[in-house]
Amino acid sequence: MTAEFEQSEHAGPQPQNGPEQQSIEQAVVAAMGGLSIDELLAQVTNHPQRDGAGSLDPSRPVRGGRPKAASANDPETLQSPEPREQAESPEWGRIKHGKVVAIQKDGVFVDLGGKSQGIVPLEQFRPADPDIPQTPVAPGQEYDFVYAGYDEREGLVLLSRPGAVNHGGWEQLHEGDVVQAQVTGANKGGLEVKVNNIRAFMPAGQVDVKFTADLNSLAGQKITCRIMQVDRGSKRLIVSRRVIREEEIAQLREKTWSRLATGQILQGVVSSVQPYGAFVDIGGVEGLLHVSAMSYTRVTDPGKIVKPGDTIQVMVLAIDQEKQRVSLGLKQLQEDPWARAIDAFPIGSAVRGKVTRLMDFGAFVELAPGVEGLIHVSEVANKRVGHPKEVLEIGQEVVAKVLAVEPARQRISLSIAQQQRQAAAPPAGGPTPPPVGPKPVAAQKRPLKGGL
Repeated sequence: MTAEFEQSEHAGPQPQNGPEQQSIEQAVVAAMGGLSIDELLAQVTNHPQRDGAGSLDPSRPVRGGRPKAASANDPETLQSPEPREQAESPEWGRIKHGKVVAIQKDGVFVDLGGKSQGIVPLEQFRPADPDIPQTPVAPGQEYDFVYAGYDEREGLVLLSRPGAVNHGGWEQLHEGDVVQAQVTGANKGGLEVKVNNIRAFMPAGQVDVKFTADLNSLAGQKITCRIMQVDRGSKRLIVSRRVIREEEIAQLREKTWSRLATGQILQGVVSSVQPYGAFVDIGGVEGLLHVSAMSYTRVTDPGKIVKPGDTIQVMVLAIDQEKQRVSLGLKQLQEDPWARAIDAFPIGSAVRGKVTRLMDFGAFVELAPGVEGLIHVSEVANKRVGHPKEVLEIGQEVVAKVLAVEPARQRISLSIAQQQRQAAAPPAGGPTPPPVGPKPVAAQKRPLKGGL
């Protein structure tokens, strides 16, 4: 038999009672809320529940009896009023040839010869691909079928179509297999999917490594997932997309760490924004873009620079293999405004800027994006000032004289006092200003009275 789903690359039995299996079981129980798989999926598709073998017509005479493979001495089986699929039977998975004798509702009745009659879900005769022309099934047509169990109550052999995955086949599904699934619906508990045309359930916690707020956004998509549970008896199939994503991320992370180096320029996706910076996924590895490395200008809100989902280029600044930490930079890919500070702000020139901060020791003035100068408290005015806030306020525009420029230390010294004195001084070659000091006493014109 052929199968259009991928087999797991890792052979060998899958662990049944490990932490991952327990986590899956807990997620399934919570998502199903005490309902059976058919009851839960009926909430999504809004169609009548069915057991996969189609509804039986009570008026149809029952033909045949229990196949030879079913032991007549099994009291548990004989007393059970419910249909039971016998995975332990040697008949399981064997090919049976039969002729279609009737089609009723969702079931196709097949004559297997002798006194044995079987039933096949009608949907297994429909191609999974809507582009493939459908050949309607009709009485008299003969097919090969796969033995899938026995309905004790109705006396019918449960059959499935072999071969192509669009016909489905529980015998083809095993825990640990990687398969392609078609999302057909969603509810608050998870996703309804179809694997090989067999209905399956994916708990919401197994959809992705991160919380998926809108499960309906996946409707109609084909996704790769891993089979976590197969219960042929109760027609229960549980799949997980999360484990596939975790495996892919682990492989990508290992590859990224092996080639990571300081100074690299990488493309990443912003995964979250925090008050102190942003985390950027650079290939399975999340690096921290600190707020101080975002821009040469002072950043108070990282959310104004980047947002979750943004694709950006960053530079690797530091790597800590032991702690699995990576520091990233964004402003390092921009032109450093201090590189041209000497040419832009010559010593002795008058510059205009805006006051950004007031400290006890002075005031900071922004001269250009990313470039600030400091006016010492002794240089803010031509008088003694105890604190810059006595004569300045944040946001005020000022004109100051450049005293010193140190690009390597990113420092510029400014003075408002010297600029004011220079502006008040007469230009060179102008009239001599009057002397500064007390006025001379005028000579007395009237003679003094009295004498010696």
